[in-house]
Amino acid sequence: MGIYRVMKRLGGYPCSHRQWKDDGHCSYLHGYDRFIELTWQGERDHRGWVVDFGGLKVLKQDFENQFDHTTLIAHDDPHMSTWQQLHEAGAIDMRMMDPTIEGMCEWVSVVAQSFTQTYFPNAELVKVQCFENEKNSASWRKSGSVHG
Repeated sequence: MGIYRVMKRLGGYPCSHRQWKDDGHCSYLHGYDRFIELTWQGERDHRGWVVDFGGLKVLKQDFENQFDHTTLIAHDDPHMSTWQQLHEAGAIDMRMMDPTIEGMCEWVSVVAQSFTQTYFPNAELVKVQCFENEKNSASWRKSGSVHG
């Protein structure tokens, strides 16, 4: 017996955002095809799995709802009223959250940890890596976790 690590990649989620605090072109609305990689560790269950990849439907729905064809806008964006009007008019599907890739990592880690505790008690989420495109990513690791 031993501890195993397994990884699942989800996405792409076409998603737009703006980072209004940027001094350059990232302050404009733009988008990427985002991906999420989740890594769990744990012991194998009665079927021999750490995580049942077929049992991720609820988690996938949460990610699709948050990132698939949505527009991420920071809570403190100075043009919030404009974004709210566009959302109400049906021109964008706005989600208020930290629009950075680090913010995405944080949001995903909270949602995925809760999901894991509910559905896979033999597993522990140890890493989240989010990609905003093929070149840029950020990762979150559970405190005390060493991942190679």
